[in-house]
Amino acid sequence: MTERSTRHATVVVERTFEAPPARVFAAWEDVDARTRWGVPAGDEIVFDESDFRVGGRDISRCGPAGDLSFLLEWRYQDIVPAERIVLTEIAADGATRLSVSLLTAEFKPAGSSTRLVLTLQVVALDGSDILDGFESGWTEVLENLARELR
Repeated sequence: MTERSTRHATVVVERTFEAPPARVFAAWEDVDARTRWGVPAGDEIVFDESDFRVGGRDISRCGPAGDLSFLLEWRYQDIVPAERIVLTEIAADGATRLSVSLLTAEFKPAGSSTRLVLTLQVVALDGSDILDGFESGWTEVLENLARELR
């Protein structure tokens, strides 16, 4: 029998991009762009479904190249173009649910640049160690986004 447990964390990652908010936002909106920048080095992501609108959802599989065993489901709860995206995420490994998260991406003007504030409120389920890589993983992903925007 699986031991039931929860572990909570709030992770905030901030990054300034040399691009206006509309351009940074567009890189989140465009599923092809997210395929290029949306995972750490050495990993891959494939979107099986993408519906970027309030009430829409994305279904993707990701993981190390050749082993896309992680399933992500994003549901868009609030979208204000060039200002914010609020979504919920369920992460699973096969049939095992690893975490449930609330992700808020705020696109704040900073002169001709954008300061992105990414807040992740995460609950790891049943002994999952998924929290251990959240901050470093998202920091690397946002560095990929910076390269995408160059």
